[in-house]
Formats: sequence, C-alpha cells, structure tokens
Amino acid sequence: MADATADWRAALTMMSDAFRIGDNSRGEDLLTFALDAGAPWDVATSTVAQALSSRATTLPHVDLPEAAPA
Repeated sequence: MADATADWRAALTMMSDAFRIGDNSRGEDLLTFALDAGAPWDVATSTVAQALSSRATTLPHVDLPEAAPA
C-alpha cells in the first residue's frame, strides 16, 4: 500500500509541475493517473487549483492596445 501512495503523490508532484509550466495536456493525464492510483479527490483537485493559481500569478504582464476612439 505504501507504494501506491508513493505513486499518486509522485504523480501529483509531476502534475503540479506540468500545470505550472502550462503543459495542461500532460497535467490532465497525470491527474487521471493519480486519481486511478488512489489519490483522494480533494487532495488532487486542490493541488491542481494551487498549480494553476501559481501559474496565473507568475505570468508576465502584457499591455493590451487601447481601443480606437469611436
């Protein structure tokens, strides 16, 4: 049983890293793997939320052009 726990914890760590760098496809695959390996739903989804939140706060600021006058 300890090996199964290690599997889903490692998957969540890799998943979190994938979401942080913007590799959502890999992150989703690893989320599925972690859940299939026995990760609790609340732990997995909160890890996803934290990773995506981290990414959102570290994105560079982009100035958008002003709207043209009407």
